[in-house]
Amino acid sequence: MRAWLDVRAGVAGDMLMGALVDAGADLDGVQAAVRAVAGEGVRLRREAVLRAGLPASKLHVDIVADRSGPRTLARLCAEVEQASLAEQTKALALRVLRRLGEGYSRGYGIEPDEVALQEVAALDVLTDVVGDCEALRLLGVDSVTASPLALGSGRIRTSHGDLDVPVPAVAELVRGWPVVTLGPAVGPSEAASDEPHPLRDAADRYVPLAGISGDEGMLTEEPAQVVDGRGLGELATPTGTALLRCFASTCEPEPPLSPLRIGVGAGGRDTPGRPNVVRVLLV
Repeated sequence: MRAWLDVRAGVAGDMLMGALVDAGADLDGVQAAVRAVAGEGVRLRREAVLRAGLPASKLHVDIVADRSGPRTLARLCAEVEQASLAEQTKALALRVLRRLGEGYSRGYGIEPDEVALQEVAALDVLTDVVGDCEALRLLGVDSVTASPLALGSGRIRTSHGDLDVPVPAVAELVRGWPVVTLGPAVGPSEAASDEPHPLRDAADRYVPLAGISGDEGMLTEEPAQVVDGRGLGELATPTGTALLRCFASTCEPEPPLSPLRIGVGAGGRDTPGRPNVVRVLLV
């Protein structure tokens, strides 16, 4: 089966997972794969929502943190290697994690093995990567193309301070892929600047993916806060972009004419006039 990913409103790991589950991937099967690498500390919840009036599935990734501290991407790769997963899922998940590490490495001037994520962010990344790869396998997809990617605009708040959108890791991961601004696609993205990034010499090496909220011991990633409410914020996350680049072989701007099934996955925000969703069309 072939899939076309509509990421003209952006992409994040949970949005893509929501679209794949909405298209028919068995949520219990996805949860089993996540459990194989993350144990019982991560739970997936599907919620029916509306985004600018469009029905969609929101996949919540609820995490019970064990306070084990930051995890390197090298450790996440080792955990995937050792997990009881389908070989197709394992191989694709490792590709995604390594590509994500390369994006952080180039964007922040650190060695890939030194890239470390705060505990909740690390578990969120592991869940998104393994869950999305397993969902793709469960759907029987063997070929993927995708639309141009919306990056967002403005500045977002992180523990390092305010960063321009796209953040350095996304700027690296997206190069060579057509992107969307506020209008039509603008062609393949160029390489990021070689100028030193202000975070290159930061003592704290971990790069946060988004905000974190907690409720009764359960933690979940939230969209990164937009500085001063200006711009659209971060529409393409590092994890979502790495998944897109590893899943899709080429950019196909127009959707297939006769899809067999359509899945719609929701982002965390409901933006009037602009459905905050990822769509997957199966043909």
